[in-house]
Amino acid sequence: MTHDLSQITEEEFGIKADPDDIEKLRAYIRDSYGRVEPETIARVFSSGEAAACLTVNETYFFREPVHFSFLLELLPSFEKTGICICSAAVAGGCEAYSIAMLIEAYNRGVATPIHYHIDAFDINPKVIETACRGIYSARTLREDGSCFRYMADPYLKKLENEYSRGTPGFDLGSQYQVDTSLKKNIRFFTHNLMHELPPQEYDIIFFRNALIYFLPRHRERILSNLITVLKEGGVLILGVSETTLAHHAGIEGKNQEKNQNGLFYFQKPGKAAAY
Repeated sequence: MTHDLSQITEEEFGIKADPDDIEKLRAYIRDSYGRVEPETIARVFSSGEAAACLTVNETYFFREPVHFSFLLELLPSFEKTGICICSAAVAGGCEAYSIAMLIEAYNRGVATPIHYHIDAFDINPKVIETACRGIYSARTLREDGSCFRYMADPYLKKLENEYSRGTPGFDLGSQYQVDTSLKKNIRFFTHNLMHELPPQEYDIIFFRNALIYFLPRHRERILSNLITVLKEGGVLILGVSETTLAHHAGIEGKNQEKNQNGLFYFQKPGKAAAY
């Protein structure tokens, strides 16, 4: 392994890291291990330390509501079969919990609740630890997810501290604990999308606002790893700003116009789907 951290990052993670972040990683290796050499570089990349230094971890509840509206439309077709969903590059876990909150809200209004399972992963082990703890600041509830805001209320418990004790409602200085009941249907784990995923089949994969960070020459590989675990007729949802980046023979672009919101998603060819 060479000493070129930029090149190693491209090969290992498939991303072009900012030069300032590369220098921070170099300083981290030097401070933690004394020397920047092949052995220590290999250690920080294999342990997840490099990912913690280099990756972007933007996350909040019900980001891009149009996708959650779409999921809500799809749920009736899974009442008999159940649904298996993947939340790829999940960062701190808000997306996975948002999906679970929506399905739980749906289940409260139907006679036969939908059985569901969510796999959620990220390359950064630090944010997966955050997801497993399920403790978030009020900043993870943004205005652009407000139409689904009510779905979070039953599952977020305010944690008291010296700044928020006795303060009603949500305030920016507080932290909130996700109800443990949501965790029973979610599995969080670390995974590098440059590698194949563990064997599984998903009805829907959320992979939003992450493809933009991968170098163009690696995007087909990333998509291939996701499409491999997508069921025939299954849906791949990308961020609304990155759908033009998805070019792969294994998926077909779909357009849907409802409620004055444009939605573009991808579907894996195969057996006829109910959506």
